[in-house]
Amino acid sequence: MKLNYDIIRNLLLKIEEITDGDKNFSPIYFFKEFPETEETVIAYHLKYLFDAGLVEGSEGYVIDITPFGRNYLDNIRNRTIWEETKSKIQPLGSVTLSVVSEIAKSLILSKLGL
Repeated sequence: MKLNYDIIRNLLLKIEEITDGDKNFSPIYFFKEFPETEETVIAYHLKYLFDAGLVEGSEGYVIDITPFGRNYLDNIRNRTIWEETKSKIQPLGSVTLSVVSEIAKSLILSKLGL
């Protein structure tokens, strides 16, 4: 399955909204939160979040976002920055998570005049 960076962003934003570092959230919670997306797609992207070190938890249950995940999310949080980032990577078809983050970071720095 191909990664969908919009789904990754939406999941991270939702996880940030609901987590307190203590409660566990099962994949079923996310299936209900994103009913427009197939469960297999949500499950795949949740697995990716774990594998990439963006979220922490146990046995498939999400507990919180890791510092690495927060760093990534902070780079892509702003809707304008996110849309500009997507337009930059679109011609390439597929890029790594670190490239997505670096493009967003460079756009942020540019907007700050740095």
